[in-house]
Amino acid sequence: MYTATMRYQPKPEHFEAALDAWKRLVLEEAKKAEGLVRMQLLRGDNVFLAIGTWMEKSFAETFMQTGVFKTLTQEIDGMLVEKPLPELWKLDAFFQA
Repeated sequence: MYTATMRYQPKPEHFEAALDAWKRLVLEEAKKAEGLVRMQLLRGDNVFLAIGTWMEKSFAETFMQTGVFKTLTQEIDGMLVEKPLPELWKLDAFFQA
């Protein structure tokens, strides 16, 4: 499995709008994506973290090529404190009850 995360830090006055834009644009598109295992959105006090888990890296790369993140970036331009921070992960251990 392959997991990619993206950390977003919106300006406080734009937090809900940026969060809603992510759900509307990214989550809805991800629901149709081949190879998606799980898409999660975690919210903190002043930050939210998107977590996409894919069967293989190639599925994540294909999803990135849809242009969904370019559309999101254009829509939330000016709403963020800084550019989103991407991180890539490989599954090392897993347990689910």
